[in-house]
Amino acid sequence: MNRSLIRMNNGILTIASGNEEVANFDFQGRLLFYTSSGVTYRRSYAGLLYRLAWDNDLRVVEKIPPSEAETIIKRTLEMARNFPTQEITPEEKSVVSTVSSRDVSWVDSDAASLVNLYSRIPVLPPDQASSLYLELATGCRWNRCTVCSSYNSREFNGRTIDEFREHISKVKAVMGKGLHSRKSVFLGDANALDVDQKVLLQALDDVKSELNLPVFAAFDVFTTPKRKNMIHYRDLKEHGLERIFVFLESGSYKVIKLFNQHINITETLNIVNNIKDYGISVSIVLMVGMGGRKFNEDHITGSANIISQMNLERGDMIFLSPVVEEDDETYLEISRKNGLGNMTPEEKRQQTENLITSIKDAYRGMNGKELDVPVVKYDLRESIF
Repeated sequence: MNRSLIRMNNGILTIASGNEEVANFDFQGRLLFYTSSGVTYRRSYAGLLYRLAWDNDLRVVEKIPPSEAETIIKRTLEMARNFPTQEITPEEKSVVSTVSSRDVSWVDSDAASLVNLYSRIPVLPPDQASSLYLELATGCRWNRCTVCSSYNSREFNGRTIDEFREHISKVKAVMGKGLHSRKSVFLGDANALDVDQKVLLQALDDVKSELNLPVFAAFDVFTTPKRKNMIHYRDLKEHGLERIFVFLESGSYKVIKLFNQHINITETLNIVNNIKDYGISVSIVLMVGMGGRKFNEDHITGSANIISQMNLERGDMIFLSPVVEEDDETYLEISRKNGLGNMTPEEKRQQTENLITSIKDAYRGMNGKELDVPVVKYDLRESIF
């Protein structure tokens, strides 16, 4: 017999209607995830709905049209309104009542309020879609990466500490009880670590005192190494920075040079190992398909080689995310000009598997032990804000 079920855990209300539908809400009444007949949807901060699925081991991330998204939102709210509340706890009944009181108008208004808290909607690093996003800086100081063209029209600017404190207060007010569903903070934008060190340390202290959550951040591999030294990383760890995302993209010199990314791969290796020396975890991000068919082997071999020299350990992660060529005109132009031959989804799937195997083999060969770090298939579009 199909039954309606409810659960509250880690700041998330889960409602199941029979065996086919499951909806997850934060305590403010925001839909987070919805699953129907095996298909899962994620709702972003900005109110966009994405379908997440696997197709023959390929990750599919598809933006849902507004009319279909509205139908799904209405259905999830209906699940809450129709839930039998006679046998649930007062705490559960309170959150169900909050969700039941929401309608499409509130959903749209709430999304607009969240968007207005930030200068621009970012694409967050892998696995950070459920973090609380706080904007300490906007833009990217390097600002010239081919596969990161969303920053090209923006200058890098950091908030003052007073501005950041005001920002935290506003985010907390808008998030309301939804804060309970957020288990970490991502300190944005692309390279918030480039701000003045005193401001950065004070910002980390403020996050700890206001939210008491672990803090993650990212940096570009061009400017940050020139602005931070080993003592800086020691202090960042002591003030609460837990993880840094490193967008390596490729370990192949040929591929990196092709896309005009003037990265010194050896310098990137050194900075990762310096970060590790002070106990900060790292997440290395590689782009599957970068360099196309022409540089398939160079991309795999170079990436595996550089990662094998990193002092990675349990708590670190490696993410493999596909390049989405059609979303980047600059990438497409470079690809056409150099005859790269953009990979098909199946070819990217195969390269993903080859990268996983090569990374593990190279690490074993270099270090004489197995890589104790997960290599995760991901799609950065899953982390759209």
